Parts: sequence; structure tokens; C-alpha cells
Amino acid sequence: FTLFIQSLQAERTPLGELKRRNNSVIKIAHTCLDFLQFVQDFHDLSAFIGKDKGNSIQILEKHYKRKQEGRKGFIEGTKITHSAVPTKDEIKKRHPVSDDDALRVWEFIKTQKNKDKRRRDMALYAAMEQLGGRVSELHLIKMTDYEDARRTGMLTLTTLKRKDDNTTRKIPVPHLLLSMIADYVKVRKKAMRKKKVQHDYLFISLTTGHPLSAGSWITYMNAWKKELGIEGELHPHLWRHAFITDKLKELILASKEVNDKDDFRKHLLHTQTFKMQLQQWTGHTMLSSLDTYIDLAFADINGYTEVYNAVSLRSSVELAKRQFELLEDQIASKELTPTVALCEIKRLLGDFQSDIDNCIVSS
Repeated sequence: FTLFIQSLQAERTPLGELKRRNNSVIKIAHTCLDFLQFVQDFHDLSAFIGKDKGNSIQILEKHYKRKQEGRKGFIEGTKITHSAVPTKDEIKKRHPVSDDDALRVWEFIKTQKNKDKRRRDMALYAAMEQLGGRVSELHLIKMTDYEDARRTGMLTLTTLKRKDDNTTRKIPVPHLLLSMIADYVKVRKKAMRKKKVQHDYLFISLTTGHPLSAGSWITYMNAWKKELGIEGELHPHLWRHAFITDKLKELILASKEVNDKDDFRKHLLHTQTFKMQLQQWTGHTMLSSLDTYIDLAFADINGYTEVYNAVSLRSSVELAKRQFELLEDQIASKELTPTVALCEIKRLLGDFQSDIDNCIVSS
């Protein structure tokens, strides 16, 4: 068994990189130990696997006791392991997507030759950026959710990774995002009619008409990363990290009582409004999981003055700039006539004005 674990740790890719991190090896090892214990019990074997030295595979029993955040009492139990099982990897720091990488991906998406795919990908990219959902949550958005959001300004997201009954959350959505989705909905309707498919999921595969899977979007992003020559990580969760960090900055800058990280953590623990806003935006139940984001937020706003209005408007400003750049490209390529382009500009300005008005009210 020791040789087996060592072989898992030593295996490398064709590029010479380690094939598995320690956490993967630990998971495989513990699964195998559980299975071997089952084999011993099922076949009534003796001296095969156990704590005593006389067993072919000698295991260790470790007692654990841990506190669950937000709940009373402790969880206690005993788990089995083996002396060859490695220690856990260091906790990876969550860093948001860089502005430069995000812009390069957006530029690539908006210049795709296939007009229908371009509109679909632009809408999904904007949803990923503006809603901060996990990639699997974004792919569960329904047409009815979008239609409700047009009426209420709040989009319902399915919340995954929850152990309680709170399976959805509502997120404020910019008018400009709804406008981009509206452009894509025309494409969706045409594709589904052509493929004779019916369902309520918002984002679809344009080749089959069926719901687009989260895996497909990740595959696209991997291809774009390669095409653009982007170094390091590039996956949808980085946009979620950026969203959460920005929302924390808004909360910090909006509060006159917060001067440092310790003040902010106290606010999170004792201010119900903060808790509710964060849970609404992120779907997180444990405040400890936000620690890394708090560090990043304070690193970003060192030297800021009280500019809450500017920070809260940033999302809409960025979306508006992109939409106007896209219109420029479409006019230059004669994809839009001047008359249609003018109507689009008026519509975008109206949506942008609505977002400004909403921001002033909320501040």
C-alpha cells in the first residue's frame, strides 16, 4: 500500500509536472482504505487490514473534533488513515481574475465571427461577471428567472453547496445586463425553434438547442486561454472571486465605522444587514470562507477616499463602455445601419441612466 501511495505521488505529466496534488492523493488513499475494509468484512478475511502489526496493511485511527461555524456543539468521530498518506496541500489563495485577462477574454468573445455564438457568449460572460454565481449556478438560470428580473430588477439564482433549505438567492441585476440577455434571447428563440426543442433554461447549445452545460463553458474558456496565450489560471470561478471582492469593497466604503480588517470582521459578525447582503450576493453560509476576500478588498482600497458612489457604479460603467465599443465595431463592419445604431445608443443610454438612478437611491 505504501508503494501504491508513493507511485500516485511520483506520477508526472508528459510536461514533467506532478500529475496529482497531495489533496488528490489523500482522497484516493482514503477511498481505497474504505474499500479494502469492506473487502475484508465481505469475505471475512483475517489479518488483512487493521490497527495491529500482524495485518498486511496496518492502518491508523485518528480522533477528530471540530466546531461548525454558525452551529452549536462539535462534530466528533474517528477516521482511518495510513502512515504513507501525505499531509494536505497549503490552502490556495483565491485571487480574482486580473483586469487585463478579463479584458482580453471579452475582446475575444465580442469579435467572434459567428454572430449568434457571439451574442450568447457575451450574455453569459456578462452574467458571470455581474452576478458572481458559481458556473453551475449560472447554467441553471431559467427564462422565467430572466423575465421576473425584467419586472423586479432582481434575478433568482439557484444556490449550490448548501446544507440547509435556502436553495435560491436573489441578486440585484443591472439594466445593461438584462439588455444584453435580451439580445441573446432572440438567438435562443430562433435556435430552439429550428431544433424543435422546448425547455426553460436560459443558456443553450446553439448546435442542439439543449441546455448549455457548465463543462462546455469551462472548455470554451480553456480554449480561449490557449488562443490568447494567457499564463496562469483562467477559469470561471476567478470572476466569482472578483465579484465577491468588489462587493466587499462596496460594503467597506459604505460604512463610516469600518477602519480596518478587524473592524470589518466585527461588523460581519454583529450586523445582521451585512450578513444578509453577503449571503444574498455570494450564497456563502460561513463567514470564515470570506477571510481571503476581506484581505484582498482591504489591499485594494488602501488609500481610497470615501467614493462609494463611484465604486457601486463601476459595473454599469464597464458594461456601458463595452456595449458602445461593440456598436462602433458593428457600424464599422456595416452590420448595423446608422438608424438602427442610433436606436441602440438611445436604448443603452436609457438603461445606463436607470442604473445611475438606482445607485443614487441605494447609496
